[in-house]
Amino acid sequence: MQTAHVDQVEKVKTGQGMTKFLVSNDKGEGANVMIRYWGPETDIPVHSHPYDEMWYVLEGEVEFGEETFTAGSCIYIPPDVPYGPTRAPKGASLLRYAGGAATESSLSGS
Repeated sequence: MQTAHVDQVEKVKTGQGMTKFLVSNDKGEGANVMIRYWGPETDIPVHSHPYDEMWYVLEGEVEFGEETFTAGSCIYIPPDVPYGPTRAPKGASLLRYAGGAATESSLSGS
């Protein structure tokens, strides 16, 4: 079991924005859970990942393609499904679950 409290985790610069890694595992060893903080400059092109991904909008709003999601929205993306572009024109914080992703790949823009 791994546990973390958001107030006790360092916020680090990653890809586009900042991240607090709450649960980190090596590739194939388990999921990673993090909070992503994106500003208005966030602009991630269409892409996909070879693992399950879940986003929960904590604050602000985020755009995945043509859809805008506000606080309280949950977005599930199956493996290998392209999505994006991803933007946060007003800024956003999101909880991200990345199933089976190594921490290194989680450092990318998405």
